[in-house]
Parts: sequence; structure tokens; C-alpha cells
Amino acid sequence: MRGNIRGSPPVIVIAIAGLVAAQTPRPAKLDPALLQEDFRIFRSALEEGHSGIYRYTPKAEMDRTFDAAGKQIVRPMSALEFYRLLAPVVAGIKCGHTAVLPPRDLQAALAKTIPLFPFDVEVSDGKVYTLREYMPDEQHLTGLEVRAINRYPIERILTTMIAATPGDGDSSTVRPWRIGHGGAFPRLLYSVVGIESPFVIEFRDPRSGASRTLRLSGVRGDFRETIAPVRYPRDQKPDSASDLKFLDSGRIAVLTIRQFSGSAGGRFFDDAFEQIQQQKSQSLIIDVRNNSGGADELGKKLFSFLVDQSFRYYADLVLNAREFSFGRYVEAGGGVIPASMVERRADGTFHNIQHPNWGIQQPSRPYFAGQVLALMNGGSFSTTCEFLSNLHSRKRATFIGEEAAGGYYGNTSGRVPTVILPNSKVAVRVPLQTYYLAVKGGDPRRSVLPDVEVKPSLQDLLEGSDPVMGKALELARATR
Repeated sequence: MRGNIRGSPPVIVIAIAGLVAAQTPRPAKLDPALLQEDFRIFRSALEEGHSGIYRYTPKAEMDRTFDAAGKQIVRPMSALEFYRLLAPVVAGIKCGHTAVLPPRDLQAALAKTIPLFPFDVEVSDGKVYTLREYMPDEQHLTGLEVRAINRYPIERILTTMIAATPGDGDSSTVRPWRIGHGGAFPRLLYSVVGIESPFVIEFRDPRSGASRTLRLSGVRGDFRETIAPVRYPRDQKPDSASDLKFLDSGRIAVLTIRQFSGSAGGRFFDDAFEQIQQQKSQSLIIDVRNNSGGADELGKKLFSFLVDQSFRYYADLVLNAREFSFGRYVEAGGGVIPASMVERRADGTFHNIQHPNWGIQQPSRPYFAGQVLALMNGGSFSTTCEFLSNLHSRKRATFIGEEAAGGYYGNTSGRVPTVILPNSKVAVRVPLQTYYLAVKGGDPRRSVLPDVEVKPSLQDLLEGSDPVMGKALELARATR
């Protein structure tokens, strides 16, 4: 699918001088025999290394998916075409830590020099809306529904993207969040769907119902990086991964964890809960929206202040092996598991007995016994969802917002070597360690579900209002 179309309706043309790089030269095609070799390495690496490959998709179904993809390698393909063949196969595993990426040079070009779709979007209820625009002269095109791009209906485009986007299990939020709020739409439009600049976009104004079509040039990533902080300063992430504030004379504590790393480490949680105790806070709002994870032990540490008895956080940590036949293709030579880290059991699998979250864990002091309100969405993933699942299983919080992104009972991550396929240079990220959480009561195919579902509207997102926090504050104030 190229960007050129014929017989299109009249359009308004908006040129972006100096921002559109020359179209990338047509890449060389690789012989099918070389691609078949890469495909064998690709399949073998996933089947050998991924200890949770059949957690959500049965082996028979994955075998059919692999076989069907392999049968399509009958003609020369470029590395990008080969990547497009592999992406839905990886997504079919339904593991959010598994990924296939284009060759490194194309990744760099997508980040900096290839002109991409000039909007960030919101994906909501199967529709796509413009949320931020990056053209040099602002056209005030945010808040519009995108109905088609280069004559391809948005439904077809979105279906193609979702089929190629990894995510844990059947979470209803993780794939739309990654495509929209996570910022993948412009890149996927090029790398997966195959639509290039210029873009003939059919818009619909959801307020008036009026439609119009514009022809817009793409914008390079380096220009986006320059204009974004100027045009959308409130979108810029704070320097700190965590912060704590108090409302209503200290009665409500709001703990925001943007990532389980950086400032959320060290004594941050110890000091935070000491302050919460000093303030005599009655309610604690824990905001982990858009938190993609981080260090496993920090999620457990936060949880340990919310329980008053010893507990198990993980039920098991499983790996298929210590060394793998695909090791020679692993970037930077990673992928070997130290013998001291694991214990081999009778079934032939290896269990990580050295993880700091393994075994019986002790509560931390001071214990917070008050009301806990947890805010989450489709960006709450990995370590964050481990924390949420443990909290949910113990019925220790009220959950507000949208379904989280990670599997309720665990994920496959830990060590994630990158396998570089030798001929195409396509990269495959293969997580080796499957986590089984010591939880119960959730849907084994879904993530943590909200007790109080609050989904920000398009207008909320455009204006920067926060109805999820608003609902949390309402519930906190109602408990006095």
C-alpha cells in the first residue's frame, strides 16, 4: 500500500516545506531461501526460548500460525515486507513483552528521517481521533475523527495494526493504548500498513458531522521532537518517576508512580509511608496509569506497605533452559542464564530461586490500614500489573479507570534477548522467564478490571482534564 492514489476526490493541499525527506529508496529484495532460513531461526527462537508461548494461544493454533506464515515465503521480499509477515505471528502469542522490529537502520530512519503521519491519535471504541498535530503552522485539526487515509478505511487500517500489536492475553485496552496513547500509530502506518507520505486524510468533525478531505505531508521525527515541548508543554513527562502529595489537610495522600525505577527506588516508599503516617492520612490514591513497569522488586515493595501479614508475591518463575541454540544470533551476546540463578526440576524446566520476590515476603512498616484507591489504564503493564493483581487478589483497593494491560496471573519477561535474523536483520525480542503470580480470583485471559470504570472522553484528553482522578477524590472524600 503506497501513498499515491488515483481518482481521489478534490482535496485541500497543505504543503510542509523543508520537512519531507525524499522517499526512501526501494529496498533490495531477499531471495526466498534466505528468508526461509531467517524464518526457521525466528520460529525456533520463540519455541525454544519463550517459556510462556502457549499461555494464551494453544500450541496447535500457534503451529498453524507459524506454518501459514512460512508458506507465504515463496517470492523475494524486502526486509520490511518480511517484518510485516512476522509481526502478526508474534502478536498471536499474546505476550506484551515479545516483539519483532524492523532492521536497526530502518528503526533509526523511522525515529528521525522518514516523514510519518503528522498527528498523534486517540483510539477509542474502534475509532481514531486526532489528538496532537505536528505541522509547522498549526492547522487546528485536533479532535477530528479520521475516517480514511489514502482511501483505505480506518477500520481496515486499525484492524491491521491491532493484529500486529503484541499485548498480554485478551486485555481490551493494551493494544488500542499502545497504538494511540502509546504513540505507535504513525510508525505502524508506515511499517505495518505500508501507507507513506503524502497523506490524503478524510476527516469527520464529531461535533458537527461535517466531513472534509485534506492532503498533508508527513513530518520527520526530529522535527516532532523539536515542536512537541513547545506546542504541548503539559505533555512533557516530569523528571521524577514518582511523587507524593497531600490534599485536604493531609487526609488524602496521592502517590504517583510513573515508572518503577529511578526516584521510586531506594528509600522512596519507606519515606513516603512515614509521611503518610505522620499526616494521619485516611485515604491513599495510588496512580499507576501509563506506568509500563520497571524493577520487579519495587512493585512488591510498594505492596508490602499495604498488607500486615507475610505473603507470597510470586508462585513460580519458570525458564525453559539456561542456554539456547539461537544464542549466536543474540545481540550483544546475551541470553545465557547463570547456573546459580536457577534450579532444575524433574520436568526439565528451570526455576528462578534467586529472585528477590521469590518465597515468603514480609510486610513493611509503617503499615497503611486506610482506604486505598488504585488508578489504572491500558498503559499499566508488567511490574505495574503484578502490583495491581496482588492488590486486587487481596481485595485491598478500589480500582478506578480502565482495564490494565498486563496478564492478571503474570507475564513472560525478565531476561529478553534480542535475536538478529542474519539475512534480513529483522530483530526478535524473546522473553525467557514466565512469571506466575500468587493471586486468585481474576480472569486468566484478562487483566485487572476496574471496580469503577471511568474512561476519559476525547474532550477530556484535548483539554487536559482528569475525570479518573476526579472520581478517586470524590470517593476518598465520601469516606470521612
